[in-house]
Amino acid sequence: MKGNPTIKIELNEALIIEKVLDGEIELFEILLRRYNELLFRTIRSYVDVETDVEDIMQDTYIKAFEKLYQFNNNAMFSTWLIRIGINEALQKKRKTSKYKTVALQQDDYVLQIEDRTIMNPEHKAMYKESSCFMEKAIDTLPEKYKIVFMLKEVEGLAISDISKCLNLSNSNVKVRLHRARKMLQNSILSLTDYTNIFEFGNSKCDRIVNNVMEYIHKTYPRF
Repeated sequence: MKGNPTIKIELNEALIIEKVLDGEIELFEILLRRYNELLFRTIRSYVDVETDVEDIMQDTYIKAFEKLYQFNNNAMFSTWLIRIGINEALQKKRKTSKYKTVALQQDDYVLQIEDRTIMNPEHKAMYKESSCFMEKAIDTLPEKYKIVFMLKEVEGLAISDISKCLNLSNSNVKVRLHRARKMLQNSILSLTDYTNIFEFGNSKCDRIVNNVMEYIHKTYPRF
């Protein structure tokens, strides 16, 4: 009989968190790398300046580390982390007035359907362009719809998980998701693989990990 992969992930995280709390703080890096993209996409739903998004991510991870002893292992770490990230993003927005809706300039783009069988430089450029267009389209959504769309369609979370993250009922999540989809033109959605947009890896991932771990080591030398 095959084991349940979800249970395995939960057990691994519980063990990681236990060891971090016991002083093995290097293991915290595993959680950073596992959830960097999820957290980036979550905060990006509220804040559209990437440098600010990365600042908020770092603040979120540091707060999560400092409050790790409060984490209830009966819940999902990702849900707990998303809630912290959303709170940090909203606090950031309350402190500044520079966040504006990004205008969608459809006429500035020549959209092409990605040809996955031939990814030569030209096709790669078209794919990047269409993904960029999709990101701008999503940015036109009101944030209460954008976060639901981002978590469901881009990140692939289940409705029940989203409801826990946002403290909404399942039916409310479904309604917001439906409205978000209606706000985006079906023709736009069909032109790009939006599961690959807002990627957060390689140098970006390493930068967040290094900054957070450096802060932890400096602030908590006893570990």
